[in-house]
Amino acid sequence: MSEVPPRQRLLYLHARTPSVFSEVLGLTLIEPVAGFRVEISAEEPQWPYKTVHEAVVEGWQIVQFPYLQAPFDDRDLDVIGYEFILQKMEVVQ
Repeated sequence: MSEVPPRQRLLYLHARTPSVFSEVLGLTLIEPVAGFRVEISAEEPQWPYKTVHEAVVEGWQIVQFPYLQAPFDDRDLDVIGYEFILQKMEVVQ
């Protein structure tokens, strides 16, 4: 029986500020399985993490920090917070 190699799971977290301790405003999880699609729901989401730091404690690794070109008020732009991209290598069935 051959061992299944780990695959890269991606987690996009949008935080209120560029700090890893800032409140998460939005989250998208991408699973490495054929046919996976991000689902949009009208129900209030039950996110597993309140901050980026909580995700890091759970084993997620930050692969991209937000671009800090200039401060902005996200009410004036069509952007939600500061985007962090995280990964976790896991065996996915």
